[in-house]
Amino acid sequence: MQRMTALLLLLLFQLTAMAQRECDLHIEVSVTEKHNGQPLFPVVAHIDELNRTYETNERGRFTMDSVCAGTYTFHFHAAGYEHHVEQVNIVSSGEVRFKLGHVYTNLEEVTVTTERNATLLQDKDKLNSEALARESGKSIGDMLQSINGVSVIANGATVAKPVIHGLHSNRIIMLNNGVRQEDQQWGGEHAPNIDPFLASDITVIKGASSVKYGADAIGGVVLVEPAPLRRQPGWDAELNMAAFSNNRMSVVSGMVGHNFNKLPPLSFRLQGTYKKGGNYRIPGYWVANTGVDEKNYSAALGWNKLHYGAEVFYSHFSTDLGIYTGSHTGNQNDLNAAINSDTPLVPADFTYELKRPRQHVEHDLVKTKMYLDSRIGMWHATYAYQHNYRQEFDVLRKESDKAQMNLTLNTQTLNLNLEHRPLWKLTGEVGVDGIVQENFIQPGDRLFIPNYRSRGLAGYLLERYKGEDWTLEGGVRYDYRWYELFNPEGTSGQVVRYVLDYKNISGTLGYVKQLGTRWKYSVILSNAWRAPQSNELFSAGLHHGAARVEYGNRDLKPERSYNINGELVGMIGSKLKLDISLYNQYIHNFIYLEPGTDLLTIRGYFKTFGYKQTDANLTGTDVSATYDWTSKLSTSFKGAFLFARNVSQKDWLILMPADRLSLNTIYTTDISEKLTKAFVSVQAKYVFSQWRIPQNFDQIDYPRPPGAYFLLDASIGTTIMLGKQPMELSLTTMNILNQRYRDYLDAFRYFIDQPGRNVVLRLRVPMNFDNNKKNLIDEIH
Repeated sequence: MQRMTALLLLLLFQLTAMAQRECDLHIEVSVTEKHNGQPLFPVVAHIDELNRTYETNERGRFTMDSVCAGTYTFHFHAAGYEHHVEQVNIVSSGEVRFKLGHVYTNLEEVTVTTERNATLLQDKDKLNSEALARESGKSIGDMLQSINGVSVIANGATVAKPVIHGLHSNRIIMLNNGVRQEDQQWGGEHAPNIDPFLASDITVIKGASSVKYGADAIGGVVLVEPAPLRRQPGWDAELNMAAFSNNRMSVVSGMVGHNFNKLPPLSFRLQGTYKKGGNYRIPGYWVANTGVDEKNYSAALGWNKLHYGAEVFYSHFSTDLGIYTGSHTGNQNDLNAAINSDTPLVPADFTYELKRPRQHVEHDLVKTKMYLDSRIGMWHATYAYQHNYRQEFDVLRKESDKAQMNLTLNTQTLNLNLEHRPLWKLTGEVGVDGIVQENFIQPGDRLFIPNYRSRGLAGYLLERYKGEDWTLEGGVRYDYRWYELFNPEGTSGQVVRYVLDYKNISGTLGYVKQLGTRWKYSVILSNAWRAPQSNELFSAGLHHGAARVEYGNRDLKPERSYNINGELVGMIGSKLKLDISLYNQYIHNFIYLEPGTDLLTIRGYFKTFGYKQTDANLTGTDVSATYDWTSKLSTSFKGAFLFARNVSQKDWLILMPADRLSLNTIYTTDISEKLTKAFVSVQAKYVFSQWRIPQNFDQIDYPRPPGAYFLLDASIGTTIMLGKQPMELSLTTMNILNQRYRDYLDAFRYFIDQPGRNVVLRLRVPMNFDNNKKNLIDEIH
């Protein structure tokens, strides 16, 4: 409690500090091609009021530090593009984007307070390439915990997937390079099969986002976006390396890209990652059979012209994961002993060897994308094929190489989209989505979900109207989904065929208003729906990675969500930035897992869970504040609070994330010409004990949610210049105090603590070799 009080007092001090005007704003500038959104490099930018000149990097970006609030005139010069001038009113740190056309001259004034983004108006947060580099080596789920309002549902330290405002799995859509990821995401222990090193940005859209992204997006959307292919002749490359002390894990990832000097429209990129870790360590003990072995690679080939282009992308993800041996118990006494013990009952030393129980997962994605600029707008067509293969190896009395479950999911998706040209003051898009799926297990495998086929078709319309200082956005979507399932039933295992179909409409209406130059607020109304999935309807057996038995419910009905989100963003003086988000989501026929009695099976003794349905109401707030003490020193506070009610039973919902607070202070400076962008940061995190639990919790689950915990992390790093070659080096220590703690949303909280102290060494080396770089600075003068 003393630590939590200290956090709150420091926040109060920040909020009451007298704001003094200093020129300490940090601006990220992005320059892209007007028609296809590709980054432009090299582009020279000159700002009249500052008398400064900048040049974009290979990602079409540059940064401006120590900037005062005010209006600035930007001049852009690039080979093949005419001189472009734009005035920008800068009132806070953030990102501003410019688009250049081959024949385009314009002078207009815009106001920049936060990032200008073409996605939905809904509340969103982003991890840019710099933030991702500081988290490299972690899984996507672990990375996203740095975003306010996002937690994780986990299985120890090897599996983590994002939870947005209390919702996860089937209620969150992940888009991998523009393609909806289909990788058996219904499983709480089925982490996203995506290599984080593919991404240059990861964006989280909070709240129901079904109109543009799909009917299941009741909780939100995660956009994993790679950097665009290189557009200037020459080579670029990047090397990332990370070493983790806790489980002695090593990670190495490399990327190389090229654009052909004699064939400028043609570009390609190759990328690969290897990760290997052994048993991880909790304070005082090694955890048996918790290693990971991951191999990923991808390739992209693009042909990009001014008004048309195409791209082919392929990625392969492969991982082997160990499941903590002590989570699979043989009888009731073993289970109770494991739950009641403060220490792991399975002794272990460090090893990289993976034994049963374990999982092997492979995911392949092939995507083709085309765009065409026409008189009515920009057309986009995307076709993708995904193959997901999951093997689960149970504990056996006699050793065998055979997996007890071999689950295959094949998915084909097609999207046709038109971003129409402005109609009066309306901008927007219309699109059609289609999906075909087939899921099956091998004959003789352990049954968990039945074989099934599914088809889906959807159409949507999204329009945006911009006034002088306000924006109105509205959209509607219609979805149809058809399922054919083959479920073995009875003692004879007779296969029974089920045919189900679902159809409904989703909608959104959003309003954003600028209040002067320093504040803006937004109100978003949305409704969405979600059909019950095969596991919720028909699961019957051991959920391997979660170490529990689950039972489906064939009487489940589709969920319907009604969501309202309000956000206020602004500056107090020139130092303090506030972001306050309030949300309420009412979900009719909310589907949830409720713990039941324990069960002895031929595979061991496990806790059971069953799917039930109720009306639910989720109310919460995300609060963040950043105070810039100087141009080099800043402190950020984040707080997330959720109140999840079972409306039908007038009680709390089970398995919802606890409230949490975090405080981060970072100091950045350039030490010399050879040591730039040096930083030191300290982060404190406090997670409350989840006391909002059902009144009958002790009758349906044991033990009660774990206690509150406090974690302290620290990082130090710099960019070392070896001639003109930068090398980014950092050292991070997580859980400095080596705290023992358990998290309520960790399925293994019954058996083991979370990992102890972990020291991480990271190295990033970006490289660029330009064959045809022109000096454009002289053109300005």
